[in-house]
Amino acid sequence: MFGSITELWLSPDPYKHRAMRILGIPEKYITGDADDFEKFEKWYGCLPSLVGNPLFDWAVMEFKIVFEIELLPFSASAREVYEKANEKLKTLSAKKILAKFKIEYSAPCASLLDDLSLFDRKALCPSLRGDDIVAVTPEFISGLESLTGTEITDLKDFGRAVETRIIAFKEAGCRFSDHALDCGFTFTEEQNAEEKFRALLRGEKADLSSHILKMLACLYAKHGLSMQLHIGAQRETSSRLLKLAGKAGGFAAIGNTVDVKSLTSFLDEVEKGEYGLPKTVLFTLNPADNAVLATLSGSYSKDDTPSVVTQGPAWWWCDHIKGMTDMLENFAVHSVLSTFIGMTTDSRSLLSFVRHDYFRRVFCSFLAEKAEKGEYPNDLTLLEGIAVKCCYQNAKDLI
Repeated sequence: MFGSITELWLSPDPYKHRAMRILGIPEKYITGDADDFEKFEKWYGCLPSLVGNPLFDWAVMEFKIVFEIELLPFSASAREVYEKANEKLKTLSAKKILAKFKIEYSAPCASLLDDLSLFDRKALCPSLRGDDIVAVTPEFISGLESLTGTEITDLKDFGRAVETRIIAFKEAGCRFSDHALDCGFTFTEEQNAEEKFRALLRGEKADLSSHILKMLACLYAKHGLSMQLHIGAQRETSSRLLKLAGKAGGFAAIGNTVDVKSLTSFLDEVEKGEYGLPKTVLFTLNPADNAVLATLSGSYSKDDTPSVVTQGPAWWWCDHIKGMTDMLENFAVHSVLSTFIGMTTDSRSLLSFVRHDYFRRVFCSFLAEKAEKGEYPNDLTLLEGIAVKCCYQNAKDLI
């Protein structure tokens, strides 16, 4: 259960924190020591100023769907809405909130070393977040040794221990891995990888990111996990806000365009392996890369396996009507629209599942407008079939 609407709706959501900072709200009311009502009051007061930003639409939808409270028009006081939402919240658990969105399968991120007993292996399963594996440290290796009962003295030991945990994740219902390839990531064939790993064990600095990412991709292919690569975040902006709010504080930015040569070299190297490429979903934070990533869906084909590599939905700063529409425009002409896997949700708020409804509205409007202009057939049965695939079936087929 949640202590207040602030705890559920505002505290864990860096999207909202960013908007409040843009509007000049003092940090005290964002991540500081103000009480829950004071923080809610400041955020509620921001909403009329957010027209045009998806946060406005999401807020209205979240309150209507989850709390059955109409925010529009903003005539009710912050205190009135706060108390009404808190009263409703007393009847809601996390499972009841998820049920409102009719979720069949959800996969929050978990580290390789996390406890998997919290997952029910049915509707709530882990998605493997692999960043700490790629950026391996002696501390991570020590934790992996303890968890798997494996002494790690070389890269083969490390690979076996990692695979043990990947198998455990799969048994817990995991079907997806997730890696952040931030702005500036470059794939290179590692030279002297074993030597670098031994240096790491001695506490020396060593970069094995390319070698480990390739190893993981091969393991994902072996065990049937889809690999998600989120490309292009510029996470280092304000060092002041980093100290104040932590890495997920809502101040990251859109980075450079993708290094296509590096990305395709990586995919090519994995494809040459014993198990080939895993199902791979490419997300770009830079909208200039939409056409680039969409075309890659035709570069790594395999008999009887549709969309070995595909582009994921508009992500993060592109998670709005314009971003989604631009992504869909490019994907439709450079790939095959009916293979699109639909929406994802990357917010840390349970209420953010409303974004799937938001996406469905955008997607259906996209199809309708195309049909109305004569660009797509004005055939409801045909378009409905595409909508069902892209909003539901294609994602389900990945599970």
